[in-house]
Amino acid sequence: MKNLIKLSVIMLMLTAVLYAQKKDYSGEPGFIEFGDLTSLETTEMVTEVILEEHLLKMVSKLTTSEDMELSELIGGLKLIRVNAFEVNEENASKISDKVKEVDSKLMARNWDRIVRTRSNNESANVYIKTGADDSIVGLVVTAFDSNGEAAFVNIVGKIDLEAIGKLSQKFDIPSLQKVNGSKDSGNE
Repeated sequence: MKNLIKLSVIMLMLTAVLYAQKKDYSGEPGFIEFGDLTSLETTEMVTEVILEEHLLKMVSKLTTSEDMELSELIGGLKLIRVNAFEVNEENASKISDKVKEVDSKLMARNWDRIVRTRSNNESANVYIKTGADDSIVGLVVTAFDSNGEAAFVNIVGKIDLEAIGKLSQKFDIPSLQKVNGSKDSGNE
């Protein structure tokens, strides 16, 4: 009986710790809710990456001696969320609609589009949200290639656009290569 009580207490404590780590970021100015993306998961290639503030701070501390610039960049972040999907005939129109929906939501909420590229088969948009002191507090990338994959990326926290390419390489985040500090509007 004592072992059952101890086990119950340990399980209760573990549950509390796990739930405590799932912070609600919806109040952050740089956060955007993409909505339910499960209907887009029609292929085997689906990637979801969620790095929350506590993990980012841990990585920041671990990389301080190796790469101070990266450590400082990561240390100012609160959330990195990436959803990527392989595009096929079954999900292409749904993904295209979701990209348009997210883009409309961002424009309505006064995000600044800094990159827009479009061609027959692909499109990409990069948005930033600035804080009261003109610092960048959020970044969103939507990318769609009808012959490849699509990605939805949201980075929340203090962001340095010049260092974002380094973040892209370190964590292999799709579509951030388009940012690289460029404020070029791309092709319309």
